Amino acid sequence: MTLFLISRAQAFEPLNTDDAGTVKKGGNQIEMYFYSINKVNQPTGPGQDLSSPGEEFLGPGSTKSFPFTYTRGITENVEIAIGTQYNATPRASDYSPYSNYVLNAKWRFWGEEGDSWNFAIKPILQFPVSKQQQVVGFGQAAFNYGATFISSYYLNESLEAHINVGYMRSPYNVNYLNGGSAGPLRLNLYSASIAPVWNVMDGFRLALDFGVQTNPPATEQQSTMYGMVAAIISLSESVDFGISMMRSAQNTGLVLVGNGANSTRLDAGITWRFD
Repeated sequence: MTLFLISRAQAFEPLNTDDAGTVKKGGNQIEMYFYSINKVNQPTGPGQDLSSPGEEFLGPGSTKSFPFTYTRGITENVEIAIGTQYNATPRASDYSPYSNYVLNAKWRFWGEEGDSWNFAIKPILQFPVSKQQQVVGFGQAAFNYGATFISSYYLNESLEAHINVGYMRSPYNVNYLNGGSAGPLRLNLYSASIAPVWNVMDGFRLALDFGVQTNPPATEQQSTMYGMVAAIISLSESVDFGISMMRSAQNTGLVLVGNGANSTRLDAGITWRFD
């Protein structure tokens, strides 16, 4: 069983890796996305899951969900964001389809956006889901909290790169299954990732995103890997359309080739900025 619990919590959509930029003072941003996770060559049954980094579905099988994030610029270098997601599948009558309630703030404490090095810190608070949602795999029935250190480097108008190092304290209700499994989970989760982004032409960017993260099941190997390709298309000055495909697995070879147990994810949606 391979799980992942460090939520993106309003990253640089459609990437997992966030950038050090913040929404301007008094500005607003809404991110509305759809993602579909599919499992490949994986055993079936409770607890047999290799999930997708950056999302909150930890159970066996596949899922389709709609994450939503609202961000407000507080100062020129501080923003606050709230988020949730609607889980279209799997569904049942004994739990709410809404989960992944997240509150975070980002403080860019060094640099000017778009100019050489920028550094930021983003503390994250994730609110508990219901006990039944924990059983199914839509998060944990306990408060989770952590922080991400973010570094962005803008080489020129055509190339930028973003680096994230994250930590999440992830307790859960030990009296209930977690994503269909009764196995113990690691409480301290770590992640690291890098995402180069190319401005191919006005209004069109391509990106790669690579990362490693703690594998929560305490009885299995310590870490898993992922790789992603993404495109961001500016439909206007205030609206971007993003799409990405990602594969996660237990080692780099499986991420690249995909001939063993792995999880694939497709993201698509829009980012809307307004005053």
